Amino acid sequence: MVAVRDRREHVIAVLTEEFSRDTLELDELERRLDLAHRADSVTALDAIITDLEPGAATTALATRPVDAAALASWPAHKRLIAILGGFEKRGAWVCPRRVSIVAIMGGAELDLREAELAPGVTELNVIAIMGGVELIVPPWLSVECDATAILGGFEELHRAPTTPEPERRVLRVTGVAIMGGVEIETRLPGESKRDARKRSRREARALKGGGPAALPAARTVIRDRDRD
Repeated sequence: MVAVRDRREHVIAVLTEEFSRDTLELDELERRLDLAHRADSVTALDAIITDLEPGAATTALATRPVDAAALASWPAHKRLIAILGGFEKRGAWVCPRRVSIVAIMGGAELDLREAELAPGVTELNVIAIMGGVELIVPPWLSVECDATAILGGFEELHRAPTTPEPERRVLRVTGVAIMGGVEIETRLPGESKRDARKRSRREARALKGGGPAALPAARTVIRDRDRD
């Protein structure tokens, strides 16, 4: 288990480094990240980066230890509400074990790239009613998503180990979007939305030019019309 954990962190670091160098497109990064988070053997992890040059060293962000005193005082719950308005939560902050986001005819952005998460599962419940919520997650963070969309859209991102690892940080997203939208986006620390859009435009130009299409990312977008 320790060997698999350490190798997983190294593979994720390599993928992140290659993405920052534009060696990997966004869809391909997310596809490989999903494989890395779900892999249960060192051999399976090695296969993910056999065509990439090793260069990045693991940062072990997903499993870095937290002392007992910090865990004992870790905040339990936080509620973030945007009604006919909006809020942004970004930068370095301590994320409680349970977070509730309510966006009613408003907008919200929650950036977890520099946030400190407790080991284990962090619960994030999102309710978007005629509003929008954007969640930004770093590549190393495992994500589980189980949500419902009614006349709206809830983008689901699934990338979590098949075998539970008690010390591994996992974000579990639940909730509902009613005539609203929830987007979960993977971005590198420090990468702006503009940079992310530039990557998307480069991908679109590559596809129009007849270049090879990246394999689909391991995520689905569920909308109400998909259920008909």
